[in-house]
Amino acid sequence: MKKSNVVQPYDLESINIKNWVTKSNILIESTYKLSLQEQRILLIMASKVQPNDETLKTYRFRAKDFIEIVGNKKGTGFYSYLKEIVNGLQTKILTIKEKGRQRNYNWVITSIYEENEGYITLQFHPSLKYLFLELKEKFTSYQLENVVRLNSVYSIRIYELLKQYERLRKRELTLEELRHFLAIEPTKYKQYGHFKSKVLAVAQKEINNKTDIHFEFVEIKTGRKVTSIEFIITSSPALNGTNPSEVKKLKSTQSSLDLLDNEKENGLHYDLVSLGVKPEKIEWVLSEFTKEQVERNVKYTQDRLVIGDITHPHSYVIKAIQKDYAKVSQESKVATPKKSTKKELVPDFMIEAEDKERAFENLTLKEKQELFYEENGTQIEFEKRLLQFQELRKMLVLNSEEPNQEELKKAQEAAVQEVLRNMNEDLRKRGEVGLKPRLINDFENKELREIYRTFLHKQVLKK
Repeated sequence: MKKSNVVQPYDLESINIKNWVTKSNILIESTYKLSLQEQRILLIMASKVQPNDETLKTYRFRAKDFIEIVGNKKGTGFYSYLKEIVNGLQTKILTIKEKGRQRNYNWVITSIYEENEGYITLQFHPSLKYLFLELKEKFTSYQLENVVRLNSVYSIRIYELLKQYERLRKRELTLEELRHFLAIEPTKYKQYGHFKSKVLAVAQKEINNKTDIHFEFVEIKTGRKVTSIEFIITSSPALNGTNPSEVKKLKSTQSSLDLLDNEKENGLHYDLVSLGVKPEKIEWVLSEFTKEQVERNVKYTQDRLVIGDITHPHSYVIKAIQKDYAKVSQESKVATPKKSTKKELVPDFMIEAEDKERAFENLTLKEKQELFYEENGTQIEFEKRLLQFQELRKMLVLNSEEPNQEELKKAQEAAVQEVLRNMNEDLRKRGEVGLKPRLINDFENKELREIYRTFLHKQVLKK
């Protein structure tokens, strides 16, 4: 067999769908149009990037390994098909809009296909380094297996947009913003009904069945027209990637039981991370309490979070595990069975919310105040939260196109309104537990201090 003349010094890379993909949020919210196969290739490359890498490296893969993940076109030799995809990638453009500027990049700078050897060599464009490496804030991570299983280009993009907001549990996007992120042409899916059935419904089915998150969506209307979508995001158990026959074989040995136990612990670890628990706390919890106790209280906390019962899940879940809230709640239900048959039709989370409300009413004023401080944190944490909400609202207004002065003003106004909304909610909660309003001088941040001053002034005028 004739050998390729290309001398390739790079090590051969394996493809592991358990690897993590980490991207800057700028990249997730950028505009690009790629085929499903092209997206899968770039995601495989992204999963090879390591946090301690100093540059975007060159990767060399077996073409056969690649095609198993990427897929093949019916009636086409997979080597020819892969070569066609790789060649096409070098012509595809990534558009980044940032700080009033638009930058266009090629995704791939190096693309070598060794036909006779059956290898493929790829390298991201060096200019993309800041979107993959040295990321200290505003980035999103997920395991490769969550996206390579998806069969729609829109499902992959929507997964990333929702994963970005997983900890906030909600994300609202206008249809215009969503179409922009998904790079859908103006003439395609013009009717909302078509967009809903071909994009949203397909993505929902795929993401809910194949990934580590689950979402529902609410249509927001202006008049009779749907203009925005609110996504409700919850975390799902980590994927294990094991088929039933493999599980049956594994269960025949003690080592397999250990493996399954580790997978369960990894799933709990992931859930605790998604709730905002720090690594050292996770290590302590998993070593101090049984997995069953941790698991039921993580679920208990996730349910409370979905219905808006708690605002600081990272501290609440630790206390829930320590005091085994889930078990206490279950025992209280058994001890006081519901008399009315109709009551059994009420969802558990609503019954538990009512139980919690009754328990809250029985607390002393001091206990209510202590609970408030525990769930809402310090003044510094409150300010930090306000600034995060402010920044997120501003990004939602600005991220669809290059901002002009009018749009910048609109974004700033929307951000201030978001802060005011949260200040109003805080004032209401403090009133419920007999606490006085925060003082203007309590605020360290100058901008927040002035917003709060205006807010208090309006409250006085209302009275």
